[in-house]
Amino acid sequence: MPRKRQSTKSRIVKAAWNLFYKNGYEHTTIEDIIATSKTSKRTFYHYFKGKEALLNSLSYLFDQKYEELYNTIDHSLSSYDKLLLLNRELFLMIEESVDITLLAYLYSSQLITKDKKSLSDKKRFYFKWITEIISDGLERGEFKNTSTAEELMNIYAMYERALLYDWSLFKGRFSLSEYSNKLLPHVLDTFIEGV
Repeated sequence: MPRKRQSTKSRIVKAAWNLFYKNGYEHTTIEDIIATSKTSKRTFYHYFKGKEALLNSLSYLFDQKYEELYNTIDHSLSSYDKLLLLNRELFLMIEESVDITLLAYLYSSQLITKDKKSLSDKKRFYFKWITEIISDGLERGEFKNTSTAEELMNIYAMYERALLYDWSLFKGRFSLSEYSNKLLPHVLDTFIEGV
């Protein structure tokens, strides 16, 4: 999976979420987002109807992080170690740069939206790469083949969503990355033993 050049839409999303984290959602204007992303008003409105539409774009910010990691990860790592590393890096990024209130909003909006649900969009880089990692683990005998790569991917994604939901529910009272470092090995051990 080669790295693509960062798209204009990705630049807008990244700029918006950095500003939301730094200044708060309410104190960030569309003009701020346009200036930071070095785009035009016309370009902004080509991709988004308004600032509210950016709230559903958080999952694309996660994918950007995964695309960065794809280019830097040691591809000779075991599937188990890759999944641990990716989870830790993503959760650290979330703790350090995503407003927890906006994360909670994303989760609640996914339950009621009539639009595409970004957190379960299988076309995302996240789903493709994690499925590829799990497939490799199955092919090499690292994970027991009692489940398909897609089934294990669903368990992994459900684990991450559940932990992010819980972290949001409890307003970040625990370290997301530290808690996951303790729990994720147990989930991955079931992949080794067979689900």
